[in-house]
Amino acid sequence: MSSPTAGALGANLSWSKVDVLTSFERLSAEIQIRGGRLRETINDPEPLFHMRNVSAEPLVPGAVPLSGVPEGLFNKDFVGGIRTMEPEPAPPDLVAEMIRRYVMFQATTFMVTGAAEFPKATEPTMHTEILMKSRFFAMLDVTITIFGVNGKSWTQPNIWVNRDLMLAVFLG
Repeated sequence: MSSPTAGALGANLSWSKVDVLTSFERLSAEIQIRGGRLRETINDPEPLFHMRNVSAEPLVPGAVPLSGVPEGLFNKDFVGGIRTMEPEPAPPDLVAEMIRRYVMFQATTFMVTGAAEFPKATEPTMHTEILMKSRFFAMLDVTITIFGVNGKSWTQPNIWVNRDLMLAVFLG
């Protein structure tokens, strides 16, 4: 059995504009996505992802602003949350009947409140386990608040939060 060629692998790569939350800055960039979906790229075992056209807004004193940096690599360990700027198509494994539950995700430097979706057929006692299954899980209709910085709060339609940075998660 032969391995795929670089050309075949390259056919599955694309660039997608994203908004990335870290503990000290909010990045705007394009990242290289495999398979056409952020979910697969952010949850794959590769520790880094490629970025280009990077800009950064400092969230805390001392963080450095960036503007139009041509390229870079970013370590997934330090991504608090990430979302694509353009909506992605529904995943092929999407269950038709979903329910929403309130979720509060707390990390050391930020908090995300919003909702998570679960298949209607699942028991509510399984919802936390479903969220913790992947390293990054999706939240919808969220408010992001940066701790210790007055006025650093914003809303957005969705975000993938990093379970590994979680202090606590609460479901309502």
